Amino acid sequence: MNFVKCVVTLAWLAGIGFAPALAEPSVTGRWAADPASCAFFGNAAQSPLIVTDSAVRWHEDACRIARVYKTGDTVHIQALCWGNAGERSVPVSLRPHGGKLALTWDRGRPGDLRRCE
Repeated sequence: MNFVKCVVTLAWLAGIGFAPALAEPSVTGRWAADPASCAFFGNAAQSPLIVTDSAVRWHEDACRIARVYKTGDTVHIQALCWGNAGERSVPVSLRPHGGKLALTWDRGRPGDLRRCE
């Protein structure tokens, strides 16, 4: 194999290795059931889900991410939350699909959310 073919093959293999990582949708950001809810912040009942690398905030709960792992395309978070119910541990699951985010919060499934613009 000559030098040019070797370089082309290595470039192609590197591209295959990085393509899936770049194609994965991110769950970080602001998510809401409808676009009007994206603007709310103080109203706990209508506030959007906010996901960062280290925290999750939804309704009355402000949470620190204690543990995160992924199974398939679902991100599972063990969140340590403070809110009206006091301090508690909350399991959260986030699964991006078709431009939406399937949310499971504290074992309840409130529905699909859309990314806020």
